[in-house]
Amino acid sequence: MAKVKVRRTNRQELPGIAVLRDSMAAELPAFSSKQTVLDLDMDVDPDLLHLMSHDPDGFFTAILRDETLGFAAAHVRARQCVLSELWVLPQHRGQGAGEALMARALTYGEASGARDFLAVAPLDNSLQSLLLRHGFAPTTPAYVFQVPAEVAVRLGQTLAGLLPGHDVTSELLNRRGQADLDRIDRLARGIMRSADHVYWLGTRKLQAAFVRQGNRIAAYAYGGANSVGPVAGATQDAALCALGWALKLAARQLPGQSLHVRVPAPFSPAVDALQDSGARLHATLMIYHRGGCSAFDRYILGSLSLP
Repeated sequence: MAKVKVRRTNRQELPGIAVLRDSMAAELPAFSSKQTVLDLDMDVDPDLLHLMSHDPDGFFTAILRDETLGFAAAHVRARQCVLSELWVLPQHRGQGAGEALMARALTYGEASGARDFLAVAPLDNSLQSLLLRHGFAPTTPAYVFQVPAEVAVRLGQTLAGLLPGHDVTSELLNRRGQADLDRIDRLARGIMRSADHVYWLGTRKLQAAFVRQGNRIAAYAYGGANSVGPVAGATQDAALCALGWALKLAARQLPGQSLHVRVPAPFSPAVDALQDSGARLHATLMIYHRGGCSAFDRYILGSLSLP
């Protein structure tokens, strides 16, 4: 019987990988992906391109003979390895592709010096079972809220007024304020991710804001087309105010459209504010860790492949 093999994914394969991922993600409410048709001129998910540029050794494809069964992607920030993507086509499950991809991704993380592993997983039994078998433990749910346009504007104004804050997009583009971003990331997530901030500001063209608490910058927020977050704070109060800025910035880019916000359950003030405002719980994710563990009590997730 032929054995499943895992090899590095080439950059030229990303359009096909994106179609594979979107075909399965479209069936899961936690994802906003839609089914797409392979086109050599298609725009590939910019998150995948960013990860491929900075973590090319973390992309893997599972094959059996000449047929693609699935793919995985992992990226390393400081000593944390994030399992960004792991998908196996439904018709090929049960053949060992998921096990092989997971083992390869973990090996990549360990070889890169990671001591902490993180995954944000949809409520899919096969994926969650795979994570458990490889030593991951569920840390907390993360709720995906759908926020109507009028609610996003109203709630954004209210929360942004809790503490002093201002738009710092131009400052960050000029590389001023990076030390504050690094400090807040260490406090909220235990990592630094300078390359990701450059990507959010440059390629994604998200807007950014800082929130002050006392004499210090205490939180940052990103918002733009199809993105509320990431948001991180040194305290929950600062992060809650920053969520208001993220909603304002995103609503400005997408006037009249509903927004999606991914909130870890421990950030209870944000959960309460969204529910009280009229936002609707759309889906639930689960955050898994192996090794260290972040509290996620003052953080709003960005995209699922770059949480």
